[in-house]
Amino acid sequence: MIVAASLLLASVAHAADLKELTEKLPRAFIGEFLWDGDKTVQNVVFTFDKVRALNEQNAEASGCGAYQVGREVTTIKIRMFVRLPDLQVEIFEQPPEDGTAFETGGSHRGKLSDDLQRIDAQWTTTASGQQGQLHLHAASSAACEPAASI
Repeated sequence: MIVAASLLLASVAHAADLKELTEKLPRAFIGEFLWDGDKTVQNVVFTFDKVRALNEQNAEASGCGAYQVGREVTTIKIRMFVRLPDLQVEIFEQPPEDGTAFETGGSHRGKLSDDLQRIDAQWTTTASGQQGQLHLHAASSAACEPAASI
């Protein structure tokens, strides 16, 4: 009886944590990506327009991402999976719709900070094993499209 009550309490706690995560996860993150061994900084924007619970321990956030190097911007669709209770994340990217060459064969794996304000993850390309580092922080708002010229 005590074990059953403990399991029920744990289940309710996970549901509450998941509800809090889906409600409080920032919808915009900005930061940078850098391939290991390369000095070219890519400015990154991720925005999530949909966040939902998948089950008692996993949530999914989907939206768009933009990588900018100089004046070149590549826009993609993204899906992030978050696991409770450790806030481990895996982010998948889809190829750009305009056919631009962009590496999407792999994923970012890392962690969402306890306060939900930072994502630190390592990209690993499936075919080659090439890696890079992604560091993002929450933003009040962001857009995947480049700003219009003035």
